Amino acid sequence: MRLLFLLQIGISFLLCMGCGPATAQLSTGAPVVISLQTELQNLSVPGVYVEQVIDARASAEPLGLVVRGLNSTLREVQLQQGFVPELAGLLHNRLPAAGARPVVLRILSMGVAEAPVGNFRVQMAAELSAEWYARQPDSTYYLLCRTSRTTQLISSAEPKNSHIANLGALLEASLQQMAGVDWAAQLTANPRCQAAALQRRLPTQPYAIQSEECLRPGVYSNFFEFRYNAPGRPGNVQADARAYQTAEWQGLRAVAPFMLTPEGQHVAVEQAWGFCDGQQIYIRFGADYFLLEKRGAAFLFFAPALYNNNNTLLFNGGPPKHAYSLNLFSGLTTNYAGPSNLISLNKEGLVTHLMVYRRRQKNAPPLPVQLNGQAAGELREGDYLSLPWHDSNQPVRLCVGTDACLELTPSFSEANYIEYQPGAPAALQLVPVREGKTQVTRMASR
Repeated sequence: MRLLFLLQIGISFLLCMGCGPATAQLSTGAPVVISLQTELQNLSVPGVYVEQVIDARASAEPLGLVVRGLNSTLREVQLQQGFVPELAGLLHNRLPAAGARPVVLRILSMGVAEAPVGNFRVQMAAELSAEWYARQPDSTYYLLCRTSRTTQLISSAEPKNSHIANLGALLEASLQQMAGVDWAAQLTANPRCQAAALQRRLPTQPYAIQSEECLRPGVYSNFFEFRYNAPGRPGNVQADARAYQTAEWQGLRAVAPFMLTPEGQHVAVEQAWGFCDGQQIYIRFGADYFLLEKRGAAFLFFAPALYNNNNTLLFNGGPPKHAYSLNLFSGLTTNYAGPSNLISLNKEGLVTHLMVYRRRQKNAPPLPVQLNGQAAGELREGDYLSLPWHDSNQPVRLCVGTDACLELTPSFSEANYIEYQPGAPAALQLVPVREGKTQVTRMASR
């Protein structure tokens, strides 16, 4: 089961330590093992000790997945003594039980992620969500507080040490927050619960970025802020689009983001994981930011393809027409793996595009677009959608609105341009490449 888990999450993971993510063939390797026993040396939380650590995560997953070495080996990140024994041993050593009040630490989520940021540096991020409970004389418990934080370090040093430091800092911050709580007020405000209730794992559910209707605008410092729809730098973020005017244009663009201050100043967004303008999400890939779109359970973006230069994968400098997926467990990017986020490519591993566009039509509302019955976005007047397709053996059923549908077998030698013309005898029509490319390029230039 563990091997299957690795393969489903990690086929064709990307990593290029010097320039940003890059395509590589995946193999699985030995786990990256970290120990927290050297952390929290200066911890000062008098009067409490942690009598129990409970793993309430939805499943007993590794802390994260990372890629190591020129052979692009996918490895799990694990705690040396196991999840609960590692945390319990650390806290028992740092917080003596003598004369202290017992508390229970219930871990809701805990993880690490890596993202290359250029110049042979890597951002190491970590997240921790937990609950702290106090025990009553009758062996019932009441909630003291919930804590949820992320942190990150950017370094060219050994990533393992940075993960250890990040997790240690999050544990200490959680402990300090719990130590500042008014216990009597929490006892009055919160119901009591039995020990068995604390042992239950959380139900498996979508991440906030998948389930919440409203996107919060701001800058994501790390992957976990994106996953929880909680920008670390909330604010008004805007982007200047730069269209690629070349014969290879596939319809998406890189952007140069900036934050707009209350005084009207433009402050460039640099070295961020990504950002959200309140309507769209953008991810940093190499030196640029690219539109990140939801496709079923997966997130998709287009960026330049890469080439191999003496075993180092580099951007080719061309237009952003190569499809990538973002994995919501690990934060790593992959070659586009289909809307289910599992690999299901044709035997050549090719991806083509369905370029669906709609000319200007005054006061026309946006219309939902479906691909084989699954939501694929909205089509606005005077705009377009670029939809990837990866199965060369199956026709596609494309629908715009409630009654305009077209079945076609996409070409994999060039992009497929489809125009939506409301009121026409056939509202969706496959048009010649030259005609469609001209229309889409004009729309991208506005």
